[in-house]
Amino acid sequence: MSEFLNEVWGIGKLYIDFKFKRATNPQIAAIILSVNPDNYDRYISLNSFKSIFKSLELDVNEYSVQLMQVGVLNAVIALEIRLSSILEALNELAKNEIIRYQNYEFLTKFLNSLELKEAQFDASELTFHKNINTLNEIYSELISLGGLKTRLDLAYENANNSKFFIAVTGVINAGKSSTLNALMNQKILGASNIPETANLSVLTYSKEPFAKVDFWDKEAQISMNLEPKDLTSKTVAINELKNYTTAANDISKFVKEVTLGIDLEILKDGINIVDTPGLDDAVVLREELTKSYMQTSDFILHLMNASQSATKKDMSFICNTLKNGKSGGLIVVLTHVDKLSKDDLAEVLAYTRSSVQTELKEYGFDESLGEDVEYFCVSATQNIGINELKNYLYDKFFGANSPKANLIIDNYKKELLNVTQIIKDSAFDELSVLNGDAKSSSLKLDSLNLEITKLNENLEEINIELANLLKKLDYSDTNEFSSLKNIASRIKDRIISDVKYAKSKKQKVDFDRLGVICESGFNDMFVDFFRDFKHRVSKDIDSAYERLKLKLNASGDFAILDIKEYLEANMPAITYTNLKENIFELIGSNLDFELLAGKLNAKFDEFIASLELSKSLNALAIACSSEFIDMIKANLKAQKEALFAKEQEIKKSSQLLESRGKELEDQKANLEEKIERLDKIYSRISAC
Repeated sequence: MSEFLNEVWGIGKLYIDFKFKRATNPQIAAIILSVNPDNYDRYISLNSFKSIFKSLELDVNEYSVQLMQVGVLNAVIALEIRLSSILEALNELAKNEIIRYQNYEFLTKFLNSLELKEAQFDASELTFHKNINTLNEIYSELISLGGLKTRLDLAYENANNSKFFIAVTGVINAGKSSTLNALMNQKILGASNIPETANLSVLTYSKEPFAKVDFWDKEAQISMNLEPKDLTSKTVAINELKNYTTAANDISKFVKEVTLGIDLEILKDGINIVDTPGLDDAVVLREELTKSYMQTSDFILHLMNASQSATKKDMSFICNTLKNGKSGGLIVVLTHVDKLSKDDLAEVLAYTRSSVQTELKEYGFDESLGEDVEYFCVSATQNIGINELKNYLYDKFFGANSPKANLIIDNYKKELLNVTQIIKDSAFDELSVLNGDAKSSSLKLDSLNLEITKLNENLEEINIELANLLKKLDYSDTNEFSSLKNIASRIKDRIISDVKYAKSKKQKVDFDRLGVICESGFNDMFVDFFRDFKHRVSKDIDSAYERLKLKLNASGDFAILDIKEYLEANMPAITYTNLKENIFELIGSNLDFELLAGKLNAKFDEFIASLELSKSLNALAIACSSEFIDMIKANLKAQKEALFAKEQEIKKSSQLLESRGKELEDQKANLEEKIERLDKIYSRISAC
C-alpha cells in the first residue's frame, strides 16, 4: 500500500493506517483509486464526488482519499471487492476520457500485481452456519428438557438437510469440466474413471463415494429411436461408472443422468452441482431434463469462452433465462481469460454486457433484466478468478442477505420458539401445582381434563370437516383452452412478422430468436394462468382453515402449510422443445404466410390441448389439499400428546404435593431452574 501511495502522491503521501479496509461497490472503488494530485482539485469540486465520501461518513480531503485508496486495495486483496469489476469500471473511465490513459495503465498494472487471498470457507464463520449451529445446540437442550421430540426432530431435519443447487451450462469448448474441477479443487469431471459424456451429472456430498445411474423409461427410449430395454437405476462404485457412460458401451445411450456422491468440502454444506449436457445437445429429452434442473436451481452458471463470447446461441440462452427462468440468479462466467491481455479482457467483458442489453431490447424484453446478471472472469489452468467466484457463491448461499438461508433459519427458529413456549407453560403449570394445595391441584386437573375433552370433541368435528374438504375442492372444471387461445394467436402474429421481416431483407431466419419469442410468450401466458389458479385454490383452502380456526386455536399454535408456496413449487413443468421443432419445420417448408398462419394456429391449439391442464391442475389441488389436511392432523396429534403428557406431569406433581418433603422442594427448585433456562433459550433463539 505504501508503494501505491508513493507512486501516486509522491511527497504528498500522508501517514495512513495500512491495515485499514473498506469495501464499496466497484464503480465507486474505481473512482477513488483514480484520484491523484493532478485531478484532485477537479474531483473535490464535484457534488457527486462529495456525496460518495458523505455516504462513507468521511470528510472530503487528501487524508480521507488516501485512506480510502488503501481501504479499497485491502478489500480487493480480501476478495470483498471483485477485481474484474474494478478493472471494467476503470476501462469505462478511460474510454470516456474521465481519467488519462497513463493513469489507467498504472492502476490496471498495479491491481493485477496484487496477490489476492485464497478464499477461506470456514462454515462456522458464515451467517447461516453460525445460526444453524446455535439452533442445533438449542435443539439438543430442548430434547434434554423433555421437549416434543417428534416435532423437534422434524424441525432439525428440515433445517439441516436443505439443498442448494447450481446448474452449469455452456456450449462446446466453454470449459465446463475444467472450471468445475477448479471450483471443487479436485479433478472429478473428465478424470480417467469418470469420462466426459453427454449425460447430465449431479454432484452431491457423500462421505463414502458412489455413483448412481438412472436410465430413461421405455416411452422415452422409443421416442429416442432406441430398442426399448427394461432398465432400473443402479448404484455402482465410481470406478465402474465408465462401463455405463463411455460411448463405446451401447448402454450409455440409455443413461438419463448420473449422480456422483463425493466427499468434497464445497458439497459438504448441501451444495449440489448440476453439470448439464450443454446448449448443443441434439437429444430433445436431455435438453428438457436440463431445463427442468435449471428451473429449480438457485443459481445458473453460464460459461462462455472469453475468446468466443456473446455468440447468438449464448445470447438467446441468456435472454430466455432472464425472461423466463425461475432460478435465483444468472452468473455469466468468461473462461480461458489467460489467453487474453488485460485490456482485451476488459473490452470483452464490456462487449458481453452491452450485447446482453442489446439482445434484450431486440427481443422486446425489459432491458433492466440485464442488471440481474453477475459476471466473472476465470482461468482454470491459472486459477484466475476461481476464488472470487467461489466466495461469491458461498456468500449468496449462506451469507447474511441470502433469502433462502434466512427462510430456513426463520422456519427453524419459529418451531423452536413454539416448542420452548410449550415446555415453559407446562413447567409453570407444574410449579403452580407444587406451590398450591390439593384443591388447586384438583382444579388444574379438572381444567386440563376439560381442555382434553374439548380437544376430542373438536377432533371429531375437524375430521368431519377435513373429510369433506377434498370433495369440495374440485377443479376439474378448469377450462384452460378458451382463455389461452387469444394469446397464442398473438404469439403466432409475432413469429410471422419476424419471418416476413427476415425474408424481406433476404436474411436467414433466426430460429434461436423465434424459439425465445415462442417460449417467452407462452411462459407469460402460463404465469398469469397459474397465478389465477393459485389464488383460487389458496382462497378456497384459506376459507376452510378459517372455519376450523377457532377449534384449532383451542389446541394451541402450530405451523400450517404455505399453500401458495406449495403450489408454486409443484406447478406443471411446461417444455417447449417439441413445439419449437414443429414451428421451425413449418417455417422451413416455405409455405405462404396465410397457410403458415393457419398451421401455426393448429400447432398451438394442439400444444395447449396436449398439456391437459385441467387434469394436472386438479390433481395438484387435491395433492395440496391432502398435504394441508395431513399437516393439520399431525399437528393436532402432537397437541393431543402434549396435553396428555401435561396431565401426567400434573398428576406426578400432585403426588409430590402430598408428600410435602425434601423431594417436593427439590422438584420446585428444578422447575424454577428449568423455567429460567427456557427464558434464556428463548432469548438465544430470538437473537439468531
